[in-house]
Amino acid sequence: MAGVLQEAPGATREVALRDRYLSVGADVELAGPVDGMVRLQRTNRGILLRGSFDAPVRRTCSRCLDSFIETVSLQLAEEFLPTVDPQRGVPLPPPAADEEALTIDPQHQIDLTPVLHDELVLSEPMHPLCRPDCPGLCPGCGRHMDVGSCDCASDESDPRLAALARLLEGMRD
Repeated sequence: MAGVLQEAPGATREVALRDRYLSVGADVELAGPVDGMVRLQRTNRGILLRGSFDAPVRRTCSRCLDSFIETVSLQLAEEFLPTVDPQRGVPLPPPAADEEALTIDPQHQIDLTPVLHDELVLSEPMHPLCRPDCPGLCPGCGRHMDVGSCDCASDESDPRLAALARLLEGMRD
């Protein structure tokens, strides 16, 4: 990053990323390498990073509880501020207390792990499904309904709706 930081504002570089060993936290399980393409643009304050990433994430189906892999596509646009002046090597004053700034470390490197973690957590669906038509598990015996049907009674009507069912039957006659 030191090279980009020493250039004039507006200078850009494109970098392809492939990280096989990225660990983004215990709440996100990656199933393979993260691939991405980023554009680094020098701003008057630091470096604007814009990029797209594909990350294979291991999820658990909310219906059948099977594990499956979903490729998540992310778009990032974040500005990173230097902590050390690249020309003089002296520490820079920290960003204002009310500003949540992402920083470039003293070795002029950008750590994308926290940004990718946050984006992957935000991409988690409320009810992840291994496939849209997943039948799930039998609520009575717990058998995987994709394997076959079970012997559980299928009449699980709510007894509070019995009067409504009788009314509907009367309307059909």
